[in-house]
Amino acid sequence: MNITLNIFIFLILGLIVGSFLNVVIFRIDDLKSIINTRSHCQNCKKIIAWYDLIPFLSFFILRARCRNCGQKISIQYPLVEGATAILFVFLYLMYGLGWSLVFYLIVFSLLLVIFVYDLKTSTVPEILVWTALVISLLFGWYFGGAGILNMIAGGIIAGGFLFMLVYFSKEKWMGWGDVKIGVILGLLTGSLLPYGYVNAIFGLFLAFILGSIIGLALIFFQKKTLKTAIPFAPFLIFSILLTLTYGQILISWYLNLFIR
Repeated sequence: MNITLNIFIFLILGLIVGSFLNVVIFRIDDLKSIINTRSHCQNCKKIIAWYDLIPFLSFFILRARCRNCGQKISIQYPLVEGATAILFVFLYLMYGLGWSLVFYLIVFSLLLVIFVYDLKTSTVPEILVWTALVISLLFGWYFGGAGILNMIAGGIIAGGFLFMLVYFSKEKWMGWGDVKIGVILGLLTGSLLPYGYVNAIFGLFLAFILGSIIGLALIFFQKKTLKTAIPFAPFLIFSILLTLTYGQILISWYLNLFIR
């Protein structure tokens, strides 16, 4: 099948999935309502017509306002839908068609919901974290042999380090949800050979670097202070994506600096 057509298909699929992920984010405290309740305006509660539910485009067609009551529509809708579309195309280009792609599409869809929800509320939805963790473990058996051992080692290293930070700081530096995401980071990146669990260490290091850069930038622009808590889960999740796709290149480059 033509790669351009595939890109278009995954772009559309990402927009559709992103629209669903928005619903999950807004209704995370009542997941049953996703099935039982149709999409409606958060303000006037009126059911939204199908032609106003076109992913990404409807936001701009309606000029970011509800057709019925005129209330502003959250910018979260097009951002999540657009981000999911880009993510789906990116993962397709990185992994091609196959079961690995299916797995990463599912896991990163869950992680994207956690990413946004943590940014909004500074809390991590336990049910989604545990779901992503279990799926990661099950997929680990696909690698077999040393692969699963490296996954477990990575999970223990990354999760264990964050566990110590949470435990000794009494949750002042980060929360228990971050520990579980750290385990997921270790499981997913630890499976990558030839470096195995070293990828998990690199991924954890990268998450702290990203967090430091963004934190300093927010302080510089006076959006935050040194005492302001910043959600850490988004940095862990973004680090998972970067480590899976470019981590081995960066690690090889770093090691070659010393080998030479």
